[in-house]
Amino acid sequence: MPSSRSSKLVRVALAAAIAASGAVATTALTVATAATAHATSAVDGQISRNEVIARAQYWLGKSIPYNQNGTYTDSSGRAYRTDCSGYVSMAWHLGSSLSTQTLPGVATEIPRSDLKAGDILNSFYDHVILFEKWDDTAHTTFSYYSFGSTPVKHVTGVSINAATFDSHPNGDYKAYRYNKIVDGSTGGASGPNRIAQAVTNTNQVHLFVVGADGRIYERDGDYAAHSWSSWTPWLDLTNVSSVAASSTGNTVHLFAVSNGQLFERDGNYDTHAWSAWVPWDRTGVQALTIASTGNTVHLFTVENGQIFERDGDYSNGSWSAWNQWSDTSSISAVTAASTGNTVHLFASGSGGQLFERDGNYDTHLWSSWVPWDRTNVKTLSLASHDSQVHLFEAENGALNERDGDYSNGSWSSWTPWSDSDIVSVSASMTGNELHLFTMTSTGQITEKDGNYSTGSWSPSYPWGTVGQ
Repeated sequence: MPSSRSSKLVRVALAAAIAASGAVATTALTVATAATAHATSAVDGQISRNEVIARAQYWLGKSIPYNQNGTYTDSSGRAYRTDCSGYVSMAWHLGSSLSTQTLPGVATEIPRSDLKAGDILNSFYDHVILFEKWDDTAHTTFSYYSFGSTPVKHVTGVSINAATFDSHPNGDYKAYRYNKIVDGSTGGASGPNRIAQAVTNTNQVHLFVVGADGRIYERDGDYAAHSWSSWTPWLDLTNVSSVAASSTGNTVHLFAVSNGQLFERDGNYDTHAWSAWVPWDRTGVQALTIASTGNTVHLFTVENGQIFERDGDYSNGSWSAWNQWSDTSSISAVTAASTGNTVHLFASGSGGQLFERDGNYDTHLWSSWVPWDRTNVKTLSLASHDSQVHLFEAENGALNERDGDYSNGSWSSWTPWSDSDIVSVSASMTGNELHLFTMTSTGQITEKDGNYSTGSWSPSYPWGTVGQ
C-alpha cells in the first residue's frame, strides 16, 4: 500500500538504480486480459460497433494459425474456430462459431452502400470478411479484417468494384448487418478513457468527450471569467473509443483511438487553428494516457495488454522511437501526470490491481512497479500541481480519491466519494483548483470543482449527455 513509507521506497529504488548501475529498475508486472476494457457486451447480446472492431483487433498480430479444425480464445477465454466465419463469430461475440451459411441467420442483408464498421461481406459457400470503414467519402474504397489464411489480416484501400475480395469473386458477396449490433455504446463507455482535459493559459480548460455516437465533442471553459463555450462536435473522426489530451504552452495535443488506430491532432489556442488528424503507426490500441514535462510530452498506449511509450519534444518537432515495456502484460487502464521532470504512471492490472511506477526524465530512469491496496479498478485519472498529485479511481463504479505530496513522500488515506456507476473520470488543475468530470454508464456527465487551498468543493454540476 503506497503510504508515506512506500512512496519513499519508490524514490529510494529510483535513487539506488541511479547510483548502482545507471540502469532502469524493473520488475515483472502481470497486470486483466488485454481487451477487458472492451468487454461491455454479453455473449449473444447487443454489441456496439466499437466493441466489434476492438474484438476483431484482439486476434490481429497474434500469428494465430488458420485451421478450420482449431480454436483460439477471445479476451475472456471463450474459444472460437480459427477460420473466417469463426473470426466473425468471435468479433460479434456470438455463443458459438457459425459458418458462412449460418451467419446470415443472425443478420439482415443490407445495401453495400450502407456498410458500417462491424458489418460483413459474406460469400455463402466460400468466405466472409469483416467490414471496418470506408476509406473515402465517395464509398469507392474500403478497409476490412479477414481470416482466410495465416495470420489475421487488416486490408486497406480495396475498391468496392474490385474483381475479387480476398481471392473470391466480388459478385459472390452480399452485405449483412448483425441483428444485435448498435451504432452507439452498449454500456456508456467502451474504453477506459472516454473523457480527457487539457489546460492552457493557466486557467483555461479544454474538455473532450466521446459521445454515444462515437464522435468527439469539445467544450472550452475559462475559469477566470467563469464562462464555458457550447459543445462543438468533431465530425471528422468516427468510432472513437479513447481520447487523451495534454498541452505545451497554449497548444493542445489531442490523441484519439478510432477503430483501434491512433491519431493525433494539435490545436493552437492563440490562433484557434487545429491541424488535420495525423494517423500514427499504432493499431489495436485499447487505452492511452499522456503527460507533459516542459515542451515534451510522454505518450503511453496499451496494446494487447502491454504498455508502449513514445516521447515527443514539441520545441524541435522530434519524437523518440517506440519503447515496449517488457515487464507489463494484461494492462486494462492507465493514467499519468508529472511533478517537475518526474512522470507518475498508474496502471490497472490483473484483477484490477493498482500499480504505480515513477520515471525521472532528467536521468531517464524508472522505479520498479509498486503495488497499491486497490483491486477491481476500472478507470483512473491523475491530476498534479507543483509536487502534489490527486488520484481518482473507480472500483465497480464507486469513486475514490487519494492525494499525494511527492516533496515529502506522504499520501492521504483513501476518501470514498458518494458518486456511483462511474465508467470514466478525468481531472485537471488550474492553479490550486481541481476540475473533476465523471461519466456514468448512461453517458451522464457531471462536473465538480475542488479548491485545495481552502479544502472546499463545489456542488455537482450536471452536464447532460452528448452524441445521443
